[in-house]
Amino acid sequence: MKPRLKILMPTLREKERYIKFKIFSEESVEYEDLESAIWNTFLDFYGESGVSKFSLWLIKNLWNPEEQTSIIKCNNNSVQEVVAGLGLISRLGDDRIIIKILGVSGTLRKLK
Repeated sequence: MKPRLKILMPTLREKERYIKFKIFSEESVEYEDLESAIWNTFLDFYGESGVSKFSLWLIKNLWNPEEQTSIIKCNNNSVQEVVAGLGLISRLGDDRIIIKILGVSGTLRKLK
């Protein structure tokens, strides 16, 4: 019988924030292109050490290709840095894009 891992108490867990954003572009954006642009921009600007402190996660099943909206998850201490990093993305391949932040919340239900 394997020993069970202990679950962290809620007071010791990292608090999460969800950032909903919309992409304005000349052509429709594919999820894979967006994901690679976000990771490349964040790694170039903040480096691996900085990005690891953000607990950054782009939620794939919440990508809406018709409305060009998505949600990114990070910890509560790095919301400003993530918003600034999203603002640095101006091109996706040959297309120019603008990312607008629609909202920041502690739960997914409030963002939907």
